[in-house]
Amino acid sequence: MSETTGQLKDELQKSLHLLGTLRDEVRLKLHLAGMDAKDRWKALNAEVDKVSHRTALTSHTIVEELVTQVRAFKASLRGDG
Repeated sequence: MSETTGQLKDELQKSLHLLGTLRDEVRLKLHLAGMDAKDRWKALNAEVDKVSHRTALTSHTIVEELVTQVRAFKASLRGDG
C-alpha cells in the first residue's frame, strides 16, 4: 500500500469516526430535548390539574352557597324564615 493510499484511508477513518461522534451527539441532544419537552408538559399538566381542582372546589362552594340562599328564599316564601 502506498503512503498516499494509507493517508487517504486514515483520513477516511477519521471522517467516519467524526461522523459517528456527531451522530451520537445529535441522538443525545434529541433524547434530552424529548425529555425536556416531557418535563415541561408534566409541569404544565400539573398546573392544569391544580386549576381544575381549584375550580371544582370553588364551583362546589359557590353551589353550596346558592343552595343555602335558595333554601333561605324558599323558607321565606313559606313564612319559615
